[in-house]
Amino acid sequence: MNRAEKPTAANGIDIVVPVYNAAADVVQCVASVLEKTSGDYRLILIDDASPSPDIGVLFERWQKENVSQRILLRNETNLGFTGTANRGMKLSHYAHPRRDVVLLNSDTIVTTGWLEALRRCAYSDDRIGTVTPFSNNAEICSYPRFCADNGWPEGKDPEPIRAALSRAAVPSYPDIPTGVGFCFYIKRSLLDRIGFFDDAFGAGYGEENDFCLRAKRAGFRNVLCDDAFVVHLGERSFEGRKQQLGERNMSVLLDKHPEYLDVVGRFIARDPLRPIRVAAQLEEEKANLPGKAVLHVIHTHGGGTELHARKLIKNALPGWRHYLAIVNNMQWRVELAPKEGSETPILCVTRREDESWGSFIEQLCGSLGVHLVHAHNISGCRDGILEALPKLSIPYGYTIHDLSVACPTITFLNPDERYCGGQTETAVCQNCLRQQESFSHIDIAAWRQAHHAFMKKASFIIAPSHWAGQMFARYFPSVAVKRIEHAIPVNPVPSRSLSALVFADSEWPTVAVLGAVGPDKGARRLERLAALAAEKNIAVRFVLIGYLDRQHGPWQSDDGRLLVHGRYASDDLSALMDHYRVTLVIYPSAGPETFCYTLSETWRAGRPALVPPFGALAERMQEHGAGWIMSDGEWEGEAQMLQRILTLLDPANHAKLQEKSACAHRVSLQTMEGMVASTTACYTQALATATPLVSSERPSFPPIRIRDALGYAECSSGELEDVRDNRGALWWRWAIRFRRTPAGRVLRAALPHSVVNGLKNFIKR
Repeated sequence: MNRAEKPTAANGIDIVVPVYNAAADVVQCVASVLEKTSGDYRLILIDDASPSPDIGVLFERWQKENVSQRILLRNETNLGFTGTANRGMKLSHYAHPRRDVVLLNSDTIVTTGWLEALRRCAYSDDRIGTVTPFSNNAEICSYPRFCADNGWPEGKDPEPIRAALSRAAVPSYPDIPTGVGFCFYIKRSLLDRIGFFDDAFGAGYGEENDFCLRAKRAGFRNVLCDDAFVVHLGERSFEGRKQQLGERNMSVLLDKHPEYLDVVGRFIARDPLRPIRVAAQLEEEKANLPGKAVLHVIHTHGGGTELHARKLIKNALPGWRHYLAIVNNMQWRVELAPKEGSETPILCVTRREDESWGSFIEQLCGSLGVHLVHAHNISGCRDGILEALPKLSIPYGYTIHDLSVACPTITFLNPDERYCGGQTETAVCQNCLRQQESFSHIDIAAWRQAHHAFMKKASFIIAPSHWAGQMFARYFPSVAVKRIEHAIPVNPVPSRSLSALVFADSEWPTVAVLGAVGPDKGARRLERLAALAAEKNIAVRFVLIGYLDRQHGPWQSDDGRLLVHGRYASDDLSALMDHYRVTLVIYPSAGPETFCYTLSETWRAGRPALVPPFGALAERMQEHGAGWIMSDGEWEGEAQMLQRILTLLDPANHAKLQEKSACAHRVSLQTMEGMVASTTACYTQALATATPLVSSERPSFPPIRIRDALGYAECSSGELEDVRDNRGALWWRWAIRFRRTPAGRVLRAALPHSVVNGLKNFIKR
C-alpha cells in the first residue's frame, strides 16, 4: 500500500497553541487554522499568563463568539512553554476518545490540507511517533534553504509553496533526528509510552528535542512530512530571552543526551533532505515561469560546445529558465538552476531498457516543464535523439558546433589525416570511411539521410560562421540556417593568483598555440615545428597555453623549444601572453573550424594570428584582417609553415606585426548580449509557431523517479543512533563554562562544525 493511502487515526486531533503575548500573530494563526483545517479537531488556545493586555482582550472577544472547535484556557501563573504544552497534551489523556496532539506555535500560518497531511504521514507507519512539516523557518525542516530562516514577507501567500511540495512529494516521510517544535504532531500511542515533556526545560527550548530522543530510544520514528508546509514567523514570544534560555536548556539536554550535538551535526552535514527540497523547487520554477524553459543538450567532451551552452544559460534573459543536459547514451545528467548558497543540483536520470527514447525524453521535458530543446551536439546519444526529437510534442533547434552530421570524422580528415575539402560525393565518402577503422561500419548515405530528416524538422538551425552555414548547406541544401556568431565574456578580470612556468632564459621570440590540442588541432604538427626549429637551430620557441592530447599538465622540453602551460582561464590569457612574451599565435590545425573561440581570445589579447587557408578561421581573418592566412603550401608542410613564421617575426617586418596587433585590438567581437538576444529570438519564434501545450496533460516522470534521480537516499537507522564519543557535548560545556573569559570566547569561536550544526536545530520556536 502506498504510504499516502494508509489508514489515518480514528480519533480526532487536539491542536494545542500555547499563547504568550504577540496578539497579532495569534490572530493570524487562529484565522489560518479555522480557514485551512477540516475534519475532527479541537483548537485549544492556552494563555500562559501573558502580561500583554491585548491577549486578555482577544480571549474575551473569542469567548463571546462561541466557536465550537475553539477551546480557550488561561494559566493562573506562567508555566512556560513546556508546562503549557503539557497541560494541552493531558486534556484528552484520560478521556475517551483519546486524541493525538499537534503543538502549534502562535506565530505560525497553516496551509490547505496541513492537518490531513500530518495525520496521513503519522499513520503511514505504526512506528512513527512525531511528525514535523516543512517550513520557511525550521532549521533542518526549512525550505527552500536548509538550516536557515528563509524569511516571510508580510502578505505573502504560502499556498504556491505548499502546492509545489505536494506535487513533488512521493511522499517520502524521511526520518529526522529530532522534530521542530513550531508545528509538532505527536501520536497518542507515543505519549502513552514515554509520557509528556520534561518539566526541567521550563519556559522552553529543547523539550521537543529531548522528547524525540526519548521516542527514538523507545522504538519510535521522528519524521518529516514532506508534503506539508506551515509558515513560521519566528520566536516572537521569546524575544529578549532566547540566548539565556537556549544556553540553559542546551546544558539540560546534553546532560540527558550527550550524543545530541553529534547526531544532529552529522545529519546536517549530510543533508539527506536536499533532493526533496530541490524537487519542490523545480515544481515552483515550472509554476512561476511557465512556457519559457529550454533544455540544452550537449555531449560529455566539454570544449567550446559546452562553453557556448553555459554562456547562453548564465546570461539568459529574464523570464527564461535553462537546463543543461550532459548526455552519455542512456544516462542524462541534467544541471538544474543553481540555488543561492548551494551547489548546482544535478538530476541524473537513466533511460530504462523497456522505455522508448521518445517516451523518455518526452517525460524528461514534462518533468522539467521544458517547452523547447536546443541540441548543441547529439553525439552522446545520436540514435536516441534522432529518433525522439522529431516526434517530440515541443519544438527543437540545433547549433552547428561541428559538421559531424555531414561526416562522422567531424573534421573531414581523410586516411592521410588531411582535410578533404568537404567532399560530398557519396561513393568517394564511403570509400574514405572504409579506409578508416573507426568509421568503416558507417553507411554514409544512411547517415546523412537520418540527419537530414532530423534537420528538416528543427525549428531553427544556428551556424556561428558563414563558412559553417555554407558547408552545412552543401549536405542539407533544403534546410535554412541562421548565422549567430559565438561570443566570449567582455571586460575580463585576471585571476588574483596566476601561476605560470618560466621559460629558459632567452631573447628568442615566442609563438603560441591555444587550447586543447589533439591531432585534428595540430598536436603533431606543433611538435614537428619545435623539432624542426631545434634541428635547424632557429631562434624561435613555442608555448602551448592549454594542453596536448598526450601532455595535459605543465611541461617544458629539455632544449626549451616547447613549453606546455596547461589549462587556463580565458580571463587570464592576456596576462599569460605577456608573461610568455607571445608575439604571434598560430593555428596548425589539420582540419577546419566552424568558429574557434581561441581566435576571439587571441584578438582580445591584442595578438595577430596565422591561420589555415580554409574554414571559419580563414573566413574570420579575411573579414577582420588581424593576421595572416597561410598559403596551401605553408599549411601542407611544416617546413614552409615555419619559414612563414620566421618571416613574420623578422625584425624587418616589425612595423607590419605592430600594425596587425593594433588591428587585433580593434576587432569588433560579438557581444554576449547580442548572442543571447539573437538566440532567444530563435526560441521565441519557435514557440510562437508551435502548438500550445496544456502543462497538466504533459507526460512526466513520477515523483519518486525525480527524487531518486536527484540522489535521494533514506537515512539508515544506524545513522541516527547514538554517537558514543560525544565530543560535541564536551566542546559545548567547556565553551559555556568559560564563556565570559577570553579563553571561552576562543572556544566558542573554534566550535567544530558538528557542534555548530547541532546547535542550529535547537532554538527554533
